[in-house]
Amino acid sequence: MGLQLQSAEFLHDDGMTYCIRRETFEQDFTIYEKRGEEWIDCGLDQAVKDLNFAEFKRLGLLIKKIMDADQWLA
Repeated sequence: MGLQLQSAEFLHDDGMTYCIRRETFEQDFTIYEKRGEEWIDCGLDQAVKDLNFAEFKRLGLLIKKIMDADQWLA
């Protein structure tokens, strides 16, 4: 699919819907979880700040799954 600003919605095995997006191609992307009609930041930056390696790893693996499913190239 090539460079993107936002992925398609991704329904995970946990029953939640996620996507990754960024404002510009120069920015890193952030992962979001859909709650109702709203997209909520999953807290990747906070996991890094808190040195929460388990959450960082979980979100990182989820990002990889989304990128693979959406054929995302960064």
